[in-house]
Amino acid sequence: MTGTSLALQRGRVLDGALRFSTDGGLSQALRDGCFVLEAPSDFDPLPGVTLCREFFRASDEGAEETRRYRGYRDHEGLYFDREHFQTEHLLIDGPERRRHFPPELLSMTEQMSALTLVVLQAAMTELGIVRRLWSEITGGAVDGEGTHWFAANHYRSDRAQLGCAPHKDTGFVTVLYNEEPGLEASVDGRWVPIDPVPDHFIVNFGGAFELLTAALDRPVRAILHQVRQCKPEQGTDDRFSFAAFANPPADGTLYQARQDGSAVAVRTCADFLREFNEQTWSDRHVDFGIGQQAVTSSTEPL
Repeated sequence: MTGTSLALQRGRVLDGALRFSTDGGLSQALRDGCFVLEAPSDFDPLPGVTLCREFFRASDEGAEETRRYRGYRDHEGLYFDREHFQTEHLLIDGPERRRHFPPELLSMTEQMSALTLVVLQAAMTELGIVRRLWSEITGGAVDGEGTHWFAANHYRSDRAQLGCAPHKDTGFVTVLYNEEPGLEASVDGRWVPIDPVPDHFIVNFGGAFELLTAALDRPVRAILHQVRQCKPEQGTDDRFSFAAFANPPADGTLYQARQDGSAVAVRTCADFLREFNEQTWSDRHVDFGIGQQAVTSSTEPL
């Protein structure tokens, strides 16, 4: 690992459109696999921060105002303990967020999800993918359908383990909020820090987008990243992060766009996700992100 943080393009959303501070910024970001995105002026991260500090605690602990953010360990299919890493996290889709989240938290997650769509639409425009294909080849994700996950992550400093496994995100676009160092990207075989930028998100492109664009003359790079072992200073809180994801539906199909304006189906999303889970986490959650979408009760998988 080098001590120099990865230099990333900087973007912002202005009048509903994605803009960059340098010419060709989006094209470079697609090659890099990530960039930093200025948070909207009205974005309040406090509900997400509170969730990350509380979701793993018992619902009968602590002050009354934080109890709405607790108790998720009791919800199978929402809470995941990564036994080989410091990470424990809450993974929850749109319908379940509306079921469980308090209004201020739901509003924050929807604001982040909207940003994933702006980025995805801008990226497909930049790559010249014909608009008539967008809905089909993303499983509706570009239209706000598909699966729009939200994840809250807590890194347990009492574990002498890697913070999070080396991996590429599985979907199209990830919008990540974090405040502490720890995130690293693989660059030429070395782990290089991606340091947080105040009032900015980190945006990653994922494996579904890499596959979708692999046959184009400008394929998207899905960046390989990890979180190193997190050791906060004495008296400070554990590291946290939270993210919104634009993904195809788990029961859908992954496509590859062609230079002639067509697209072909290449594999099922379920096979893609199951292979990712087995190779990345090596734990009991092989259906992570796959079997959680047919929920009928608040205590069953999504």
